[in-house]
Amino acid sequence: MTDPTALRPDLLPVAVVEEIDSLFTTAVTEHRTAGVTWGVVGGHDHGDVLLAHGAAGHRELRNGEPTAASTPMDRGTISRICSMTKSFTAATILALRDEGRLRLDDPITEHVPEAAGIRLPSDSPQITLRHLLTMSAGFVTDNPWGDRQQPISREQFADILAGSLGFVHLPGTGFEYSNTGYSLLGRVIDEITGEDFGAHITARILRPLGLTSTGFAREEVDASRTATGHRLADRADATRFEPLPFDAHGVYGAMAGLFSSVDDVAAWTRFLAAADAPDAADHDQSVLSTASRREMQQLHRIQHTPALPSTGGKASAGFDRIRGYGYGLVIEEFPDLGEIVSHSGGFPGYGSFMAWHRDTGLGIVALANSKYAPAVPLSMQALRLLRERCPELLAARVPTLMPRTREAAQAALDWLRHAPALAPGEQPADSDAAQRATAIADAWFAENMDPDVPRDERARRRDQALAAAGVDAAALTTLRLEDAQVLSPAQLQWRVPGTVDGKQLQIMMLMDPRRQCQIQQLDLAAVDA
Repeated sequence: MTDPTALRPDLLPVAVVEEIDSLFTTAVTEHRTAGVTWGVVGGHDHGDVLLAHGAAGHRELRNGEPTAASTPMDRGTISRICSMTKSFTAATILALRDEGRLRLDDPITEHVPEAAGIRLPSDSPQITLRHLLTMSAGFVTDNPWGDRQQPISREQFADILAGSLGFVHLPGTGFEYSNTGYSLLGRVIDEITGEDFGAHITARILRPLGLTSTGFAREEVDASRTATGHRLADRADATRFEPLPFDAHGVYGAMAGLFSSVDDVAAWTRFLAAADAPDAADHDQSVLSTASRREMQQLHRIQHTPALPSTGGKASAGFDRIRGYGYGLVIEEFPDLGEIVSHSGGFPGYGSFMAWHRDTGLGIVALANSKYAPAVPLSMQALRLLRERCPELLAARVPTLMPRTREAAQAALDWLRHAPALAPGEQPADSDAAQRATAIADAWFAENMDPDVPRDERARRRDQALAAAGVDAAALTTLRLEDAQVLSPAQLQWRVPGTVDGKQLQIMMLMDPRRQCQIQQLDLAAVDA
């Protein structure tokens, strides 16, 4: 075991780092993995690539003991990152798209001639690059078969395609995880660039980003730092870890072939996560544009998750998350964590995971050297521990109001304070307050406002909502823009505590979609607190 390191104790206290480390070291002592190295990745507001790191276990075990050449897992350990490779393949496809060398809706046969051997189901559209990127080509899921195809040649792959592939649904109609689909994307890179996909990804992405501990072949990385993969035998102690030989680089490497380190994967996650940073437009666009990185991280294909069990009635309690696939990345919305972008990796001998919180960019990386090691549950536990212990590090991003919305909000509050509530047919008094309310409405109410609810009625509804919530009209005079909850750059709401049991006053304001926008909604209601 190595001591965990809090690189930024001002942000991540030593006690929290030790708690996270305990999650990973326990997995080693309980023989769930031979070794693991992990890191907490700095977010948008941090200059540091890593805020903390730790490791446990050894790079190679035999008969339950470290081999003579083995050293403990540490920050510099290089491990196979498995299916996290797919994000690099997807990024390269998008970069070629940005250069006009392909289109995402191109049929795969346009770029890979041997793909013509895939016999499509009847009444089927052509399989496109977009289908392959989003796991919606309809191919049968090929874990763990695909893992064993890693070293095959282009010719052997062509033979597989000539025999055609099986389908579980029509292209473009569902999600089904496919390693073969991403291997086809690797062949697209081969054909378009005229070089091996691994060499092209290395030159286009790895080296420009300084990922010097990352490569597609074991010969491309430091062998003295590389962790051996282990299969899990049918024993419960450390003797269950049996070392495996390294696979050669081949066609299926486009889906799971990369070796890398915690620092390099952390740098990659920061590069991707930066697309959602507040200053994203100022970042270097040379490797891959901000727009394309952001496109990778959108939910393009829903991935169905099982419903939660019933809580006593006949209906399910719902789902624990929304989950879907982007381009080489998984996007999930959790009730407690918010939106998490990630990808896991499982491969003979290895398990890996990278994930980051979209709003803050803070993330976690874990690389382990046992088949299907529990990198995902350990990392998600670590993120939840961070959410509990250091909530400011994973705080939800508050939208920034458009300047025009700020002006409108001040005007809306002014109208609510001064608009007279007239009975039907009653003539307004020629008062300064009435004239002020009229001028505000003329300037700021969009064309739909008066036909939807006439101004006199809108003022009466205001008073009815105040009474229903038990809020004195004087409360409106002290209400400020800063008291509002910002829902979007064009929408906000105020909540004012009421005196009627369980009620509060809600004020909703929404701008219209024009550049010189006006108020299209200004509603008051007494709602449950």
